[in-house]
Amino acid sequence: MPRYYFNVSCGDYESTDVVGECCPNDVAALSGAMRVASAVLQKRLRAEGLSDDGWVEVEDERHRPVLRLPLRAAAY
Repeated sequence: MPRYYFNVSCGDYESTDVVGECCPNDVAALSGAMRVASAVLQKRLRAEGLSDDGWVEVEDERHRPVLRLPLRAAAY
């Protein structure tokens, strides 16, 4: 099963996923990106530093970009 990496960029916060997660395909990776985006928004709400500007970039095993999900997509 292919491994995907979920990197987050939001204002002054940036996180590079060095472990990754196995997903059967790109659609499953999109679901993982939505989960990550939701977790980031929840953290930012708790810290009262709410900003939905930013994204989760999903990379494949070769660290090629597969998709970029705006954080605000997880707010709906």
